[in-house]
Amino acid sequence: MSVLFNKIFETLIAPPGNMVYYIVLVIAIASALQSAFNHWRTSEYPQARRAFVGLGILLIAQVIMFMFSGLGWQHIIDPTSVLPPMDRAFVVFGIIWITWLFGFPEPSRGADAAASLLSLLVLTALGLSLLTWQTQSTLTTYNQTPDDFFWQTASLLLILGGMAILFIRKPDGMWNGIIMLALGFLGHVGHLLFQINGNYSGIVRLAYMAAYPILLTLPQRFSISTSAVAATPQRSAAMRQDSIPLERRRYSTDPKTFHAMLALAAESNPTKVSQAITRAIAQTLLADLCFMIYLTDNNNQMVIAGGYDLIREDNLDGGSLSKSSIPMLANSLQRGRPLRMPASSTSADIKGLAEILGLTNPGHLLSVPILTPEKESLGGLLLLSPYSDRTWTAEDQAFLANIATSLVPIIKRSQKMSKLETQSDQALVQVERLERRISELTQQLDASRAEVQKSGSVEMASLRAAQEESQRIIEQLQLESAELRAGKKLQPSTSSTPQVEQDLKATLQEMAHLQNQLAEANMKMHEAEQGRVSVKSTEQAEVIASISQELRQPLSSIVGYTDLLLGESVGILGALQRKFVERIKASTERIHNLTDDMIQITTLEAGLNDLKPEAVDLNTIIDNAMTYTSTQVREKKYIHASGTAKETFPHSSRP
Repeated sequence: MSVLFNKIFETLIAPPGNMVYYIVLVIAIASALQSAFNHWRTSEYPQARRAFVGLGILLIAQVIMFMFSGLGWQHIIDPTSVLPPMDRAFVVFGIIWITWLFGFPEPSRGADAAASLLSLLVLTALGLSLLTWQTQSTLTTYNQTPDDFFWQTASLLLILGGMAILFIRKPDGMWNGIIMLALGFLGHVGHLLFQINGNYSGIVRLAYMAAYPILLTLPQRFSISTSAVAATPQRSAAMRQDSIPLERRRYSTDPKTFHAMLALAAESNPTKVSQAITRAIAQTLLADLCFMIYLTDNNNQMVIAGGYDLIREDNLDGGSLSKSSIPMLANSLQRGRPLRMPASSTSADIKGLAEILGLTNPGHLLSVPILTPEKESLGGLLLLSPYSDRTWTAEDQAFLANIATSLVPIIKRSQKMSKLETQSDQALVQVERLERRISELTQQLDASRAEVQKSGSVEMASLRAAQEESQRIIEQLQLESAELRAGKKLQPSTSSTPQVEQDLKATLQEMAHLQNQLAEANMKMHEAEQGRVSVKSTEQAEVIASISQELRQPLSSIVGYTDLLLGESVGILGALQRKFVERIKASTERIHNLTDDMIQITTLEAGLNDLKPEAVDLNTIIDNAMTYTSTQVREKKYIHASGTAKETFPHSSRP
């Protein structure tokens, strides 16, 4: 190697020349940190904040090394026993966080956890290296120890891994990171190839002195809105001229925006409400695309309720969104936090939205949650600029947040109306299902009655035939008895009189036995008829009671929701809407009354209730009946008259 490079290497590893190395690194990191802070204050992008945090960690590490080097230069601490392992460990530490800065500009929990874990491992290895170096510091130099070889190998492996991550993820400014890591790679390879005695590596320090100034390009990877840049001097000028009276600010509204606001006030359908909101916001903020996103009950899915395309001036249909395709957006909406991302972001959200919307690049992203006063997230508003490439500023975010707060009552009312409509539809479906079931049960009941009547008629016919046969036999026996008595009167002295009397007595006993059997048959037939009627009536009453109970629940729900709508607690009803709701309530109450009447009639027919006669006022009953039916009669008469007006009076317009 040339004498010049040897002189440079000796200067960088020997105090006080080695202080130049740490000063250059600290100045480069501090300059990049200042630029990142200004970028963060101007744009408030989360990427700029991450750059500020990462550069701050690097700056702290290099300041610590600078302080320890100064203490070693002043011989306050033993530089030989402490500084060589710390120098290698902090180089590895810097490689980890440089990879994190360039490879993961967007928030990533996995990358954050990996960088933190590797940093802890480096600190652990530093502690072990300090213990092993204490016994070798007086025998050899650190460059000749296995610990130095371990640190150099670890540095090369981490650099190769970092370059692979940059090639795979392809973040904005990836080549700056690759060049920076490549310079470090060359320094470590040169250190391994040229074995130089000493405790430090001059070639590695020279390589990182050339690499660290590249950090100045890190905060410039994302564009800044020109309006945001111009706002900073304007604010400072306004602060200097606060004593000058300002002209009162005048606001103007585009007619399309005003029409969108009027349309929002007139809508009651949930889908159209979402479309009207997105249209008004897109017209107000001049956003290319605006979407309203709702969170489901279990927060596993997100639903696009509606959207608006300002360029095409067309409403966009809704759809479902998966959390896996837009993780950062889903997380920010669930946690109730705003999100701004540039179009150049490498986040999965940009790619996921591009696939969902069918766009090459969805542009810059701005998302604001819709929070209730209880800080509960209902969803959010999403703005994209794929056509105009407009960047979103902190002022846009604050303005949109104010709009989102004012939309909470409208969204709640829309969701309540949607829920009521769904429940009403479900209740109507259930009523129709119960009506079909009632019809089927009625048909089964009629069939059972017909079968019972048929079987009862057959059994009754057989019993009646047996009764007639018994009656015929009795009549025949009575006739024979009369003949025998007549024969006894004609021949009272015959020798066969005892025998005849015995036959007569037997005949009379048989006749009495047959009469008893006839009476028992009549009683059994009567009991059988009464038993069948009572069993069938009881079963019929139970079936009707069960059906009526199932009908009462949806009817009660319908009455409750109609009372809620008539109370106008979820929104003001128009005259026609109120008329329809009142008609629904009246029809529901009529069905409820008819159900009660059906139960009473069935229980009376089954003999489950006894009638208690009492005096009633016939005039009151007639008045109640007329009051109950007058409304229905008037409605039917009105409908009949309106339906037949043209046929009845075809020439009514003639003078």
